[in-house]
Amino acid sequence: MRAMYLANYFIAGCIASSLLGWVASLHPMAMRAIAFLAAAAFIIWGLCWLLDFSVSGWLKISVQNLQALLLAGMASIAIGAGVFLCS
Repeated sequence: MRAMYLANYFIAGCIASSLLGWVASLHPMAMRAIAFLAAAAFIIWGLCWLLDFSVSGWLKISVQNLQALLLAGMASIAIGAGVFLCS
């Protein structure tokens, strides 16, 4: 059941990051705004890796589930960056 939820979050993340990559390729101002959002998301992602035990306690999930979610998020962002670079 947990794998199904993780797969759903991964697919939703892929769709969202692909959409943002496509919007960023349309206009330079949109690219700046999405680059700012991507930088903020990367900072938050890095902090979640550094503080994984306290963040997992705050979210009330296990550390393994948090790390799986962070890896799925990284893969989703990589797919969105690929859409941005290829369009």
